[in-house]
Amino acid sequence: MTTSEPSAAAAAGAPADLPTAYDAAAVEAHWYPRWNDAGVFAPDMDAARAGNKKPYVIMMPPPNVTGSLHMGHALFVTLQDLLARAHRMRGEPTLWLPGVDHAGIATQAVVERELKRHENKSRHDLGREAFLEKVWAWKDKNGSRIVEQLKAMGASADWSRERFTMDDVCNDAVVEAFVRLWEQGLVYRGERLIHWDPLLHTSLSDEEVEYEEKDGELWRFAYPLKGGPAPDGTTEIVVATTRPETMLGDVAVAVHPDDERYRAVVGKRLAHPFFPDREVVVVADAFVDKDFGTGCVKVTPAHDPNDFDMGARHRLPLLNIFTSDAKVNEAGGPFAGLDRFEARKAVKKALDELGLARGDQKIRHNVTISQRSGVVIEPMLSRQFFVKTGGFAQEALELVATGKTRILPEHWKKTWDHFHENIRDWCVSRQLWWGHRIPVFYDLTKIDEVIEADANRKGRETEATRAQADGVMGRKLLEIALRVVDDDLVMGKLAVASRENLEKQDPARWAQEEDVLDTWFSSGLWPFSTLGWPNQTEDLKLFYPGAVLETGSDILFFWVARMVWFGKHLMGQTPFADVFLHSIVRDAYGKKMSKSEGNALDPLDVMAGISLADLVAKTKTYPVPEKKLANVLKGIEKEYPDGIPAAGADGLRFTLAALSSQGRDVKLSIPRAAGYRALMNKIWNATRFALMKGGTQDIKSLDAVRSDLQLADRFILSRLQRTVDEVGAAIDEYRFDAMANAIYRFFWNDFCDVYIELSKGVLEGDAGPKKEAARATLVHVLDTAMRLLHPLCPFLTEEIWQKLPGRASRHEGVAFCATAAWPVADQGLVDDDAEQQMQLLTEVATLIRNVRQESGLSPRKPVVVDVVCKEAAVASTLSAVTPLLARYAVTEALNITGRDGYVPPKLAGANATGAVEVVVHLQGHIDPAKEKERLGREIGKAEKDLAGLQKRFDNPDFVRGAPAEVVAEGRANMAALDEKLLRLRGALARLD
Repeated sequence: MTTSEPSAAAAAGAPADLPTAYDAAAVEAHWYPRWNDAGVFAPDMDAARAGNKKPYVIMMPPPNVTGSLHMGHALFVTLQDLLARAHRMRGEPTLWLPGVDHAGIATQAVVERELKRHENKSRHDLGREAFLEKVWAWKDKNGSRIVEQLKAMGASADWSRERFTMDDVCNDAVVEAFVRLWEQGLVYRGERLIHWDPLLHTSLSDEEVEYEEKDGELWRFAYPLKGGPAPDGTTEIVVATTRPETMLGDVAVAVHPDDERYRAVVGKRLAHPFFPDREVVVVADAFVDKDFGTGCVKVTPAHDPNDFDMGARHRLPLLNIFTSDAKVNEAGGPFAGLDRFEARKAVKKALDELGLARGDQKIRHNVTISQRSGVVIEPMLSRQFFVKTGGFAQEALELVATGKTRILPEHWKKTWDHFHENIRDWCVSRQLWWGHRIPVFYDLTKIDEVIEADANRKGRETEATRAQADGVMGRKLLEIALRVVDDDLVMGKLAVASRENLEKQDPARWAQEEDVLDTWFSSGLWPFSTLGWPNQTEDLKLFYPGAVLETGSDILFFWVARMVWFGKHLMGQTPFADVFLHSIVRDAYGKKMSKSEGNALDPLDVMAGISLADLVAKTKTYPVPEKKLANVLKGIEKEYPDGIPAAGADGLRFTLAALSSQGRDVKLSIPRAAGYRALMNKIWNATRFALMKGGTQDIKSLDAVRSDLQLADRFILSRLQRTVDEVGAAIDEYRFDAMANAIYRFFWNDFCDVYIELSKGVLEGDAGPKKEAARATLVHVLDTAMRLLHPLCPFLTEEIWQKLPGRASRHEGVAFCATAAWPVADQGLVDDDAEQQMQLLTEVATLIRNVRQESGLSPRKPVVVDVVCKEAAVASTLSAVTPLLARYAVTEALNITGRDGYVPPKLAGANATGAVEVVVHLQGHIDPAKEKERLGREIGKAEKDLAGLQKRFDNPDFVRGAPAEVVAEGRANMAALDEKLLRLRGALARLD
């Protein structure tokens, strides 16, 4: 890859002084455009063509063109960018291809609202073409907002390849895919019961419907038998329903064939109370649960999926009683024109007045809700386009079962299997204007023939004439004709063709289908439509299939499944080897973030910071119900009394990765974000120390100083190698939290708290081999660690890496940390002895610090310390590192001794682990009376804890029934408390 140099000074490796504080905003604004302009984010095409390393490809889930950045976006950007940057640094030709989705329903709704607000017009007032011009203008004006926000997060996507699901490239792919599926018999047009959104006036797929549990009413009423009582004396059949208004479309009542109670009425006719000429037949069907309710089920085939199936089995008529906006149509007789919920009340009242009501009961039941608009779905009989999914489902199951596509975390595999084992055909037509218009054309010379054939086929007159067709659902004749056309009457098999070819024949003869395709149809082609398919482009050859799809678990069916279907079917192989499903980002209390709940946090606010006043003002613009708003605002004032401090892009990214544990939702904590922002500062300050104290000139290579490395140097280099391995494995296994935690431990504990503290004496001392070794170690560690951290925190690491001395010679021809080589662990630097010695040293230092804290001593005040060792080997190890330990623990004198013959001072504080006891001389530092008081409290607490444990062990049931590891842990705790009490009582006795 060719990249431009960031600056002459940086290229020469001449470090500038780092400012006192890390200014995240300035650093972010500086580096992103430089990476982008230098082509850092584009794949190395020469390497891809050479084929020495397999390209690493991630397809960005295209956010909606209507969208603005939310925490779900922030999470996927963090994780996908992390993967892309790491693999790019590993030398793999890396393509992270970005794009934006046209979001059919959402975008059309936004533009319609604006049209109504600003011009007081509907889309129908404008007409289709004029309205679509408005939508395209809105897209051109607002569509780049989400892209700029993704860039602010540091997304290293190849923006030169950015796609839009309705651009020419993607549109060609959609038409080609539809045509192929049609020719293969996998797309058909049929009359089915579909989910209808009466607010948006469109059909929805099964996956666009949600179920909400609500309070409801199970209402009973009676159908009288026609012609008098049955032979057994039955005069009526009682049914129960939560939707009384649908009885206007009842054509049957079903009973179980084995139910003796109703055997005499099967085949009988029931009188419909509102339509004397309409008969309701009693049928026997095994679907009915004879033990539930009355054992009788009303059957409305045109408005209930189960009833539709029963209707097909018994060849019952289909009677639609609703208009497209869920009002009762003319089939509802006296109730025509009423909204469905108004009709519910009116039907109940009328039945009650006729003496047919038979009581009700309050229940909780699931109600189908449109995920798009939030209104109650109406099952409607409609002629729509469908994709046959049976074959796709079998292929998807096989791909996962054979491991050709992995679903991660693995518990999602069961969900994948269940979905595909119970799948129904996919309704892909939508009654919208914005979207991919279905590439089907109709022969207008067949209109009369079609209408007549349709009427004869259906056996009813509803659409038998032009005049009647004109009035149905308020559509024009042509549009109605397109709805009722029969598959075998138009161009042989409902032609799929290009507009151009048809217009060449006779433009006036052909009309294109009015409906558009479900947004997820075009999204399902994303892994290869974006690469130029159906054209056999170089990109398609090099970058399909991809390595991984990283996305949210909430679109496993909407998007992931459809990409697998289309990829396998149209490209012959699965579009990605791995599917990693990240969890939902929730607030700190586990609640789903939502503007309507008032708990949504804008990622940009977390990055840049926001005052309490501005946060409150912003929340007031959210659609929070008025009755909840006051409590929501009080909660914000309590949660963020000082607003939200700026975490920077790197701080937010680190937070999201650290909280991304596989299989668990991300509970976003602002205090955690502040803590990780503190890590950025700590790394910055450690670098400043290294550059100031270690100098920037004549830094030797690590190889040149290996023989002079001291314990602290060997320790940090060993820990670095282990961290490199740990981070690399975590990335490969998608354990992003493990990656973040490994880096955090290394920087905060190993590097900053231990190595920097221990190296100060050497770096501040006279020149010599030890100092040269420490200087070389510092620069080597910082160089390696910046590259290791870069995928997660790209801005901070690029800024620091550019300032490191000797960078240009170590990375010849490499202009950016973003394109530097990924660290590889040097196993020759792994040093078990150094790590063990340092672990012992830090344990002892921690014991000393704890005694200081308990005794109220300043952590920087030198004290005399005795380290009493239980074993000679431990004493020998500590004796070898006494100078380091004395400096690290800030001691005036440090005595390493064995237990035999040791007599502690009269006034001292003590603490211990299994291997050593530290005794801190407190004479002249504390008040003996206060120390006695403190020891008394400590003894009391230890005695209470010991008594609690003893009580548990006195219970034989606990010892017998508790797991062995719990019993063992309890006994170990008791032994530790016994030893602690012995030490505390001894200290107290010495003060008497």
